[in-house]
Amino acid sequence: MSTLLPLLPDDPELLGEYTLLGRLGAGGMGTVFLARTAGGRLAAVKTVRSDLRDRPEYRQRLRLEAEAARTLGAEHTAAFLGADPDTARPWLATAYLIGPSLTEAVAAGGPLPEPVVRGLGSALAAALTALHRAGLVHRDVKPSNVLITAQGPRLIDFGLAQAPGSPRLTEAGGLAGTPAYMSPEQARGGPPGPEGDVFALAGVLVFASTGHGPYDARGRQSTLELLRQGADPDLTGLPDGLRGTLTACLSPEPGDRPGPGRLRDAWGPFDPGEFAELLPQALLADLSRRIGEVTTVAAAPLRAPAPRRALSRRTLIAGTAAAALTTVAGASALWATGNLPGSGSGSGSGSGSGSGNRTASPGARRSSRQPGSPPAPLWSVPSPFSATPVVASGEVLIHTGDVLSGISTTDGRILWETQSAKVDVVVAGDRLAGLVFDEDGNASAGYLDAATGRLPADAADPAVLGGLTHTTQLLAADAECLYLKAYFRSSDRRQEEEAWLLSYELGARKLRWRTLIEGAVLDSLGSLMMSSVISGGRLVCSDPARVFAVDLRDGRVLWTCRVRTDQEATSTDKSGGINPPVVSDRHVFDFEERITAVDLLTGAVAWKLEPEAPKLLSAPVCVNGTVYVADGELQAFDESTGKKVWTHAPGAYVSMLAAPAPFGGELYAAVGGEGQAVVAVDVAARRVAWTLAAGAVNMPDGPNMIVQRGNRLYPQTVDRLAAVPLD
Repeated sequence: MSTLLPLLPDDPELLGEYTLLGRLGAGGMGTVFLARTAGGRLAAVKTVRSDLRDRPEYRQRLRLEAEAARTLGAEHTAAFLGADPDTARPWLATAYLIGPSLTEAVAAGGPLPEPVVRGLGSALAAALTALHRAGLVHRDVKPSNVLITAQGPRLIDFGLAQAPGSPRLTEAGGLAGTPAYMSPEQARGGPPGPEGDVFALAGVLVFASTGHGPYDARGRQSTLELLRQGADPDLTGLPDGLRGTLTACLSPEPGDRPGPGRLRDAWGPFDPGEFAELLPQALLADLSRRIGEVTTVAAAPLRAPAPRRALSRRTLIAGTAAAALTTVAGASALWATGNLPGSGSGSGSGSGSGSGNRTASPGARRSSRQPGSPPAPLWSVPSPFSATPVVASGEVLIHTGDVLSGISTTDGRILWETQSAKVDVVVAGDRLAGLVFDEDGNASAGYLDAATGRLPADAADPAVLGGLTHTTQLLAADAECLYLKAYFRSSDRRQEEEAWLLSYELGARKLRWRTLIEGAVLDSLGSLMMSSVISGGRLVCSDPARVFAVDLRDGRVLWTCRVRTDQEATSTDKSGGINPPVVSDRHVFDFEERITAVDLLTGAVAWKLEPEAPKLLSAPVCVNGTVYVADGELQAFDESTGKKVWTHAPGAYVSMLAAPAPFGGELYAAVGGEGQAVVAVDVAARRVAWTLAAGAVNMPDGPNMIVQRGNRLYPQTVDRLAAVPLD
């Protein structure tokens, strides 16, 4: 179920520069909205309840919340974007963080392992250190105010706006905070200080490790009574390795509790890579689900949802969610300098695009490089939210977010934008082909003009293609034809529709052939999703259960290979799309739960590769008889047998490989951690050729998508795009 609720009739359309999309939560003090800037950045916008706006203390609390967000920055909380506490409807905007609260995380996957709890404690202690150094106290540290995001744990809600689980509005003389995680001095009505935050942090970590708080109500005794009486905490189930430190933090005397700096020393520095590696699989799945929800709803306000292009759930998992296994450590100092190509003024936090000047500043390009030194990026620019890689031709990059954008490969400028309900774009040699549906459901298809993004006036439409009923999908294109999946009314079952493959010849403006798709297994929503690539005179297709090859000349099905059972095909949500197969000159590689190598000529299964552990698989790359896989490390397998040849661990998390176009002896990987963004690997020597720093492309977490086209490399996050020359 989505956590985003529709806007109510009396909700505003705008707050400041932010267009409201839906409600994230509401409570005693106000409402939190999901919003979007004109540039596409997602934000959480908090407001004060109408009957409280005339009370100065609540506007002051909004100012304190803004100050806390500025103080902590994106490393510890949601990045501050803007605020106006003095307007008629006061508001505060921060970057929208995608991820479950600690309460939800424990409910989904159970208590966390001890090493994860130590990492959680280290990250939160660092946040409290920064907060206390600025003279601020959180006053409501609790599991629901800790988010597990793609970038690591984040501390939120500084006692102001009510998101789900936030504290109730406290009247004069009332208690501030949540009893289950309140310090004894707070429970007795005393002023909360930094030591109270440490007490609450210990309670949060007890909950993370055991699933219960240290002062949950016992029988007839309420939590407040237990705290006021100085009762011993309930540490049942707490590992011995955490018991001593957390017992000290839960001391009834504030002066006996260690400071957050000492806690960081005890638990060690936060390691995002190690933290993510040990997270329960259920928690990673929850992150992926939330990313899919946000991508689906971010197209338009929920008052009037507009049809839009469905994004591949697999792309979301292998792309955006892979950012959960990257790190921000080591890159923040480079990010903070701002002296980077196209840095603009946007924050790098959250899940939306950076704000500020969209024009890129070209970097100083080296004409030659010393061995081992990385190339200088040409540009790095903010981009609208998108979880799919750009489609690259020689002249233009197609960014398929909420708005179809053509981006200059020279300097990152937006050349044109087209607002369409649904757009499919594929590369056809050196050209781009597109299938476009307008808001009225009218379709047109053909080769795109790279300079304008427009289709020709005589582009194919449903009438020309012949009796199409509804959804048409552009699968692939070559120099002569477009290849589509389309539906026609069945001749013997009028109420049903049959899916067909079409080859439409653009020059002759006619169908070359059409082939009925038989034997397909529908996905969990009852739809047939497909993806295709062209190789060796074949259209190689994937659906939820199979891969199959079709002769480009006449549409004959050459072979069909079953790669998943019916249960596997329908148990995974593929409503957003199917991974396109990867094809070498010998094999087709299907990659979902496992990698299956299928003989390109016969359709026989050559071998299967089961992951050693449940991991997020990205598209494999096959060059010179070796299959390379990114699953945290760079794994190499023999193409003929599927046996592992070697493994390379660059020290950072390897999330995705660029498909070489062409292959020049190096593979380029998107990585995160250790301040890295891109690693070039010399596959013959099995060593790193060069490493590009995260700060060089203004991506502090590193990219989670990467595309190679000719002598250019395009690293990408959900809200930033960069270009790196390879010559």
